[in-house]
Amino acid sequence: MNNLVFWRSIPLMITVALAFLATTGCSSTPLGPIDGGPPKSDMQFVDLQGFDRELGSSLSAPLPRVDVAFYDRVSPNALPERLQRWMASVESGGGTVKVVPPKPSVTPKNPLLLISAISTLWSASSFAKEMAVNAQFKAAQAFDAEILLKTDDRGDSVVDKVVFVKRK
Repeated sequence: MNNLVFWRSIPLMITVALAFLATTGCSSTPLGPIDGGPPKSDMQFVDLQGFDRELGSSLSAPLPRVDVAFYDRVSPNALPERLQRWMASVESGGGTVKVVPPKPSVTPKNPLLLISAISTLWSASSFAKEMAVNAQFKAAQAFDAEILLKTDDRGDSVVDKVVFVKRK
């Protein structure tokens, strides 16, 4: 009786094996790196991986300058980690990152704000080793970066934009 159960289960085992083999060939494999699209000299920061691809594409193109503006209010001492990685890559390539204060006609509420912005950049240097091995960020190594501040309607200093300028 046990032999009969075994022989009746063979078609089921064959069907399961064929289904398994058929589906293993359907696994999706990426065709290659995703292109960041056409290079742009003006971009908006969005904290997504797509931003890294777009910025990498723009910095790899023969553009002398790439401006990155923000949708939201960003404090200079709270620069997003994704952007700090790009700053670290600039520094690891021998470039400079500097903070440009708002126009002198308006004084920031807190003069220590610029010091905190500089400490934020210092924390970006902790990413430098990671950036040295990550090919995606290498395009930034030929640039200097400026973090341009502005005074918002509340009188606070916020990041207006980050400008990547190709070094000569």
